[in-house]
Amino acid sequence: MNHMNEQTPNVSQNWPEILTIEQVAEYLQLHPQVVYRHVRAGTLPASRIGRTIRFKKSALDQFLESGAMKSVGRFMHFVETNRGASVRSAQAQSSTHTDEPPARVARRFSVDVD
Repeated sequence: MNHMNEQTPNVSQNWPEILTIEQVAEYLQLHPQVVYRHVRAGTLPASRIGRTIRFKKSALDQFLESGAMKSVGRFMHFVETNRGASVRSAQAQSSTHTDEPPARVARRFSVDVD
């Protein structure tokens, strides 16, 4: 396996609709123990058949997409909040009129990723 394939998911692989723990770990690029931990915590959509755990690929894809959309929503809220803070800061500085450019409001955006 070359270095490039180790860092990028193998999107050309045809994954079955029903996945095992090991397949989900490979698909999500996680260690199988991390997948087990998420199943126990209820953060990954899984089904139990007796003592075995199975995942529906379409449910995992939907779960990942919804998480991405939540992150986009939080980011857009952050941008809008910052834009308002920058405008207020610029207005406050322009009222004191100096030849210096307005100071930027430094804020950070982060997203929790499990």
